Amino acid sequence: MQALYVLALFAGLALAQTDNLRGVNPDLASHYSGKGGAFTCISGIPKTIPFSRVNDDYCDCPDGSDEPGTSACHNGRFYCRNLGHESRLLASAFVDDGVCDCCDGADEPKGKCQNTCLQAAAVRKEELRGKIQLHEHMLNRKKEYTTKASTFKEELKLKAETIDEDIARQQAEIDNLKGEVTRLEAEEAARQAEIAAANQAAEEARKAEAEAQAEQAASLQGEEAASSMDFKADEGEHAEGQAQQEEREETPEERGRRIASQWTNDPEAAAVPESEGHLNPDDQEEDVDGHYDGTEDDGTEGHFDYPNTEAQSSDYHPDHARRPPRPDPYSPLNKARAAVMEAERKLQGLQKDKENIGTFLHRPLDLGPDDIFLALANKCFTSYQTRWTYEICMFDKAVQKEGYTNSVVVGRWYGFSDDYRTMYFTGGDECWNVGPRSMTVALSCGWDERLSDGEEPSTCAYAAKLTTPAVCTEAELHELQQQLENLEAFEKEVQEKILKDEL
Repeated sequence: MQALYVLALFAGLALAQTDNLRGVNPDLASHYSGKGGAFTCISGIPKTIPFSRVNDDYCDCPDGSDEPGTSACHNGRFYCRNLGHESRLLASAFVDDGVCDCCDGADEPKGKCQNTCLQAAAVRKEELRGKIQLHEHMLNRKKEYTTKASTFKEELKLKAETIDEDIARQQAEIDNLKGEVTRLEAEEAARQAEIAAANQAAEEARKAEAEAQAEQAASLQGEEAASSMDFKADEGEHAEGQAQQEEREETPEERGRRIASQWTNDPEAAAVPESEGHLNPDDQEEDVDGHYDGTEDDGTEGHFDYPNTEAQSSDYHPDHARRPPRPDPYSPLNKARAAVMEAERKLQGLQKDKENIGTFLHRPLDLGPDDIFLALANKCFTSYQTRWTYEICMFDKAVQKEGYTNSVVVGRWYGFSDDYRTMYFTGGDECWNVGPRSMTVALSCGWDERLSDGEEPSTCAYAAKLTTPAVCTEAELHELQQQLENLEAFEKEVQEKILKDEL
């Protein structure tokens, strides 16, 4: 009994001594018991020093373990208990540097820092509550993935029973629709030929009418030219007669008439009596320069009806005549063509179903727990980097791209790791002097699928990260909940010590 009492006494003294040591990590407390009054360096070359040299502000151990509470060792670690908040390890260089790094102020002399752990804990608690809520939503999404995968697989099983007949039936429907399109195209071609013939006949008639109008205009122009020549001949005879008349002696009356004709620029005035042919210059409507002043004899302004060339030009334009009419989407031919496109789209869907049946029902493919990764079947995810773009397609392949043309297959689907936290793509395109390319994709819990951090850590060996709710676990949720419970317990402990005035 006495021996047990002595051992308990020594243990109590050791714990008390450890509590008095600044910056000691509780996980390493057994090394700081002070047993035998000595201390042995924790790691590296075994070295024992007097226990009194622990925390003496001089670094004796190569691993810095003899100075947990000072900044003497460059590789030392200071333990912040942060009572009321989360504990942390601090590099020894930040100890006693005048900056409060621990929220409880333990890294600085007593009284230097205020204890802010409760405030920090409050912020951290809100952060944890948000993470817990988000994780619960992600777990719900994971359940949806499981349901979606199960439904997808059951649908494939039902389609597998009649897939070949469905494809044959759809192909027959496409052939019938194409035959209908061919018939309608022939009818449309005949109709267009009739329209073209009618247009050609109309064009020829228009040209013939234009030629006739041109001939008529030419005939009229010839008649006008002949009339002009006759008029000039008459003028010549008149001038000749007038010259002959001037050769003889003029009478006073003739002289007056001649002067009147020169004054009025009217040759006929010479044959009119002076009382009728002479005009007063003030009565003329012509201005000094001989230009028309824009007024008629009755004082109204002159007006000329010019043709409306703008209106005429809008009636016909050669570009408009050559422009084909817009196709009618509701015409029988276009409806038939649209029906063919829709039928071909359905055929492609049936062919994809047949491919999925062969891949996900008949191949020994690991689809994860409860086939959950089947929810990601036929989906691809992309990571855009500075130069390269990485794309992975579930259960298919991984590709590295540069621009829009240069691409290389860096791996084809191989499978998952045992814990379903890594996807492997192997057997990619050959890499010179290395062999086939390969890629690994690390999976982590996330709200949705996001591929990131595509890189080539070694030659022709590629890596990336993918978040997905498919790998979220209840254990991660429990860990977050435990962290919140610990913070709440720390807060309660601090509040009790505050009441006891122990801080």
